[in-house]
Amino acid sequence: MATPTKPILYPGFKVKNDISVVSRIEKVYFTEIYTLSNNQYLYLFLSVKPNEVLDQKGKIELVKLSNDGADYIAAIVPTHSQTQLMKIVDELTNLRGFDCIAGMRQLKETLTAEVINPLKDPDRFKKFKVSIPNGIILYGPPGCGKTFIVRKLAEELGYNFIEVKHSDLATPYIHGSVGNIGKVFASARNNAPAIIFFDEISGLVPNRQNLQGEGSHKEEEVNEFLMQLNDAADSRILVVGATNFIDRIDPAILRPGRMDKKIYVSPPDFEARKELFKLGLSGRPYNKDIDFNDLAEKTDGFSSADIIEGVVEGAARIAANMNDTAINQELLEKEMENIKPVAEEKFQIGFGT
Repeated sequence: MATPTKPILYPGFKVKNDISVVSRIEKVYFTEIYTLSNNQYLYLFLSVKPNEVLDQKGKIELVKLSNDGADYIAAIVPTHSQTQLMKIVDELTNLRGFDCIAGMRQLKETLTAEVINPLKDPDRFKKFKVSIPNGIILYGPPGCGKTFIVRKLAEELGYNFIEVKHSDLATPYIHGSVGNIGKVFASARNNAPAIIFFDEISGLVPNRQNLQGEGSHKEEEVNEFLMQLNDAADSRILVVGATNFIDRIDPAILRPGRMDKKIYVSPPDFEARKELFKLGLSGRPYNKDIDFNDLAEKTDGFSSADIIEGVVEGAARIAANMNDTAINQELLEKEMENIKPVAEEKFQIGFGT
């Protein structure tokens, strides 16, 4: 039988303002659970350090406490259960959903208002006769993280994620790709709620007016896609397409009630660029005096791929070839000279964000 341990916090310990500890009720999963004077509970985490907690943007009420020379992070919660405790620990130590996307505030706000809120609370929107989205199109320059954003959208919604490339549907058999489109939607219905993500969707559903030799075959694919798309929301399916050239998609796909929400994904903003440099350099030797704000300032218009695969990867390769001890600011700035910022104008063709 385990010997009971002495509580870290004593009765009357002031947590915040006029809230104090009443008593410890149990210790589980490296966490001490206390009752509080306001009839709530305190989770005092023993295995989670204050500097390891990820920004939860107010989702969880956190307090930092000190006692006997040690610092702790704790959460104040209205109710207590071991299931809830495990979920909170997971949320504090693992980023999910839009918390993974640095910056890009306008994009996240648009997706929240246009997609997430209607899907999470459909009755509220139906009351105002606002349609629940069947599908959306993310468009914009290449390398700006559209696939990553859709994955995080699925996490934010709690939906299963099914990714489909145009090549995944190809088959040597006549009409085979038409059948494969149907199978994708059938799989989504069996795993609903789900997002079906079609990357490079303009290759799957091109404008039928521009078809030539293989016209009839491609028309069948577009027609099948339209049939499956209609009322996808009723099956708790959200269809998301990504493209660099939205003007190449068949107009019927973009009509109201189908994939009528068109959202522009721009190159990463300042905060996102700063985090991308940190992410790219993580795990590589680099000088600790690197100025991430300066790097973000100098890479306006760069895509995510430009920063990670161009600037950081290029600087790392040079450092390795020169047998340097670490990547420095000078190497990164030199690699920036080889990148041409995205000319956004050719991707912004008159659709609103």
